[in-house]
Amino acid sequence: MPSMRLHTILLLLPITLTSACSPATPSADPAAVGAAATPRQAAPAPAPVPGASAKPAIAQSFRQDMPYAELRKRFLAENWLPLREPACWHNIGGDAEVCNALPEVDSCSADGYCSMRFANRELGMQARIVTYGPYDSWNSDKGSTALKVRSLDVQAAPSAAAPSCPSQDFQQFLQRFASDKAVQRQFTAPFVKVLELRSDGEGDSTQQVYVAGAEYRDFDLEHDGSGFHFVDAQGHVDPAPLRVQISQPDAHARLVRYAFNMSEGNAFRFEERNGCWYLVEDPQAPAP
Repeated sequence: MPSMRLHTILLLLPITLTSACSPATPSADPAAVGAAATPRQAAPAPAPVPGASAKPAIAQSFRQDMPYAELRKRFLAENWLPLREPACWHNIGGDAEVCNALPEVDSCSADGYCSMRFANRELGMQARIVTYGPYDSWNSDKGSTALKVRSLDVQAAPSAAAPSCPSQDFQQFLQRFASDKAVQRQFTAPFVKVLELRSDGEGDSTQQVYVAGAEYRDFDLEHDGSGFHFVDAQGHVDPAPLRVQISQPDAHARLVRYAFNMSEGNAFRFEERNGCWYLVEDPQAPAP
């Protein structure tokens, strides 16, 4: 499994777009995605809430059995990003190349169904797509329209009452954030934008995705009361003090950077929202 930077369960406001038609295949239940070949099934869509808000623009693009590549292109053009499922490789099994090729994949079943997820932080919405067909032939730009969209479910992003802010002063806030896991969970945005490394037969490249805030695990600084320290993937804290630089891209944002062992480092973007600071972005890809 490649190295990754990676929810409090909250109520979602669903806007469900499905068709009553069933696919012309022997096992045709999209709700069974992942049941035949993965350790867990994709979660069923919640029932519609009376009085739900109007459909977002992307939902108006949906037609059952439209090529997945067409809908995916529209998602990306309207500033949606793949919502990475950290367990994709486990869910798919084997080499799970689709997890690299399509970072929005959640799980796939042996009978041809896949579940995909996208998110749009500005709209405060997330979407789940169920497809049917060969996922390795998804790209219509290469002459294939075999991967079809079976259903689209658009929902409001997770939300919760704003907790009490540890400090309006960003330096003091960052020290609290880096010393208390509970504070980290409370003040991480519902979706964290991550620049992840993609490695395949064509070499290394980067791609932007969202990671659900409750699943994001790559904030690797710890403050022990006297200084910041680097924390590795196994949770070991480096004893040497770490120099952390804070810059101000704009009035409502702070960029935290550090370098470690000359060749490694990381960066985190925080933004001021609802009277406090929230971790919203991990803009630096890991080294190959």
